[in-house]
Amino acid sequence: MDIRLLRYFSVLAEELHFGRAATRLHMSQPPLSQQIRQLEDVIGTPLFVRSHHRVELTAAGRTLKEQVSLVFTQLERAIDLTRQAGRGQLGELEIGMMSSTMVGILPDALRVFRERYPGVRWRLHELTPAAQLVALKERRIDVCVFRLGYDDPAVRNELLHHEPIRAALPAAHPLASRAAISPAELAGEALVTFALEQSRFANYLYQWCIQAGFTPRISQQVTEVQTLLSLVRTGFGIALLPASAEQLAPPGVVFRPLSPAMPEVPLFAVYRADDASPVLRLFLDTLRELVKHSERASHAARRVAASV
Repeated sequence: MDIRLLRYFSVLAEELHFGRAATRLHMSQPPLSQQIRQLEDVIGTPLFVRSHHRVELTAAGRTLKEQVSLVFTQLERAIDLTRQAGRGQLGELEIGMMSSTMVGILPDALRVFRERYPGVRWRLHELTPAAQLVALKERRIDVCVFRLGYDDPAVRNELLHHEPIRAALPAAHPLASRAAISPAELAGEALVTFALEQSRFANYLYQWCIQAGFTPRISQQVTEVQTLLSLVRTGFGIALLPASAEQLAPPGVVFRPLSPAMPEVPLFAVYRADDASPVLRLFLDTLRELVKHSERASHAARRVAASV
């Protein structure tokens, strides 16, 4: 059914006068009368009783008048929801991550994104980076956040920021009293790491130790950052982690900088190169905004520290 027919009916049902209704609809009376006849033919019953002196609604017409307002309300809502979806304010987003990235930028971005776009339903999928990449290419997730990017033409690696690496160690450890720890001092220490077979980040740290002049003595390999920090707390070894992981540290674990510092580790948002989703675009914009805000805050803090 042509929605215009319902619009013509609605105006005539309010005016109960063809002349006034035609004026409101910016048309002449004969075409309006023809459109109402067409609507009655489509529905299969008269909607108006016409006479030379007045126009009245039939029982069927009164029923349609009650229902047609609901039709227009729902239509307006459908159009509004469609526009929101087109702007990315409505829809779904599947996000791949690891527990070690649930500090700093990502949780802040999720909070802001939820507040701004409550119509978007998002879900987190805790997967290793390799599993995230597979899920991304199979379109089971839409965006990943992890430390090292991938050289793959099917995906786009967007650098969010770099982060320094710190040594996490038990508060009672002799090195905990140092302002900074040198790589040479790690040479004789037991290290706890993420599983080398699953984590490119762990392999990155392992290679750095070799370049620093020692082969790391790994006592335990785990998957979750909370497990890693628990092992540090109970004295199983020292861990090398991004500085933001200090936010997750339990009591009894301290973080110390390395001197000389190792190269800072990047954090990437990774998504399909051909993905034009407006929901994804808004999420990436939120991440970028939080990164810029964090960088401005860091620069301001450094200026204050330098002036003291």
